[in-house]
Amino acid sequence: MSYPEKLKESWVWKELRSVRNVRPSFHSSLGLYGGLMYTGLFYGLLRGKEPWTLSHGGADHSKLKKLSESTPIEYPKPDGVLSFDLLSSVALTGTNHEGDQPAHLTLKDDSVPKNLNLKEYGGPEGKFCPAGS
Repeated sequence: MSYPEKLKESWVWKELRSVRNVRPSFHSSLGLYGGLMYTGLFYGLLRGKEPWTLSHGGADHSKLKKLSESTPIEYPKPDGVLSFDLLSSVALTGTNHEGDQPAHLTLKDDSVPKNLNLKEYGGPEGKFCPAGS
């Protein structure tokens, strides 16, 4: 049995399917209060058994703004009590990798991060990759 088949037969699929419309309901024309009502009705009462799936309104990459259209985010420095630096946070996860383990993220074209992502978009992969790479 293939991975997609095993996934669709697991509790994970059932759980993900039941919440599939929660986030998109807030991004639809319903707005905040409409999203709350939709989620309360269809997830709270019916457990996500509606026969439709709402859309997020396009592919994720279509929402990405160019660096020239954006303002840099100034994050506060980690205080070591409530917030921590990246290396400490990764160490706390208990994740263990071998030093020569191949990367789990691969690219079709290795020039894209440098020639497009960094120049045009300011290196967004540093924001969505928890390892910051």
